Amino acid sequence: MLSDDLSWYLVLAETEHMGEAAAQLRLPQPTLSRRLARLEREVGATLFDRRGRSLLLNSRGRALQTRIRAAVNQLDLGQAEVGKLLDPETGLVRFDFLHSLGSWMAPQIIRSFVGKHPRAEIRLHQGGGPELSERLLADETDIALSSPRPVDPQLAWQELYRQPVGLCLPADHRLAGRKRVSLAEVEGEPFISTPPNYGSRAILNEIAAEASVEPRVAYVSNELSTVAGLVVAGVGIAVLPSDDPHIQLPGTVFVPLKTQVVREIGLIWRSGQGLDSTPGLFLAEAADLLGAH
Repeated sequence: MLSDDLSWYLVLAETEHMGEAAAQLRLPQPTLSRRLARLEREVGATLFDRRGRSLLLNSRGRALQTRIRAAVNQLDLGQAEVGKLLDPETGLVRFDFLHSLGSWMAPQIIRSFVGKHPRAEIRLHQGGGPELSERLLADETDIALSSPRPVDPQLAWQELYRQPVGLCLPADHRLAGRKRVSLAEVEGEPFISTPPNYGSRAILNEIAAEASVEPRVAYVSNELSTVAGLVVAGVGIAVLPSDDPHIQLPGTVFVPLKTQVVREIGLIWRSGQGLDSTPGLFLAEAADLLGAH
């Protein structure tokens, strides 16, 4: 690995013990001692306080530890990037996805990809939509399964699925038996939704604008499953994806809304990213599996 010349320091900083670190690194202890002495000469400062045979990482050592960890991560990513360009079947894809898609759509994609490309490496991360876009722009991930369609021109988009949304009500709500409702019929009732910068909140606002109502959001949660749970508790109602089995909790009823608004789910990646790579294989597999538009 390109990072081997630096990673020994991270092991020593973690163990704070020359013998234990040397054993982990499979190095003679005198060799590790010389490496530390050389590094301390180069930076012009001691990095550990010596207490007999014990080492204690000091503030200078901790500062260097943070920077070396970041450098090692970048070197490892660089080496993985070269590997996936040489052979996409053995390369790396960093895959992010929304929490709400982590129990059904994301696992389907991962299983299908691993089945056809078993030698590829996948690193996973879950988060909210705004976070996933930021991670893509910062080159902290390769592909995100997210919603809604991004507006940043640096991000490319491939739609996979249009998810219908409905009004999620407690089972004993006065409208629970209706075949279709307008948001105007629940004006004034407390709503439960996601934070203002989340796609689900944007969908609620769009449908409310269609119906010329102002939703009163009483409770906010990052997790759609929590939103549904609060509906079960009877503290409010919500606009949620109506075909997601993992948020159709006992005690809730989903009533179709009088709207054409849907939740767009798709794959997002950096516009300039080459598709002749492991992430490219992953994109193609996800699109094929879910019948991308």
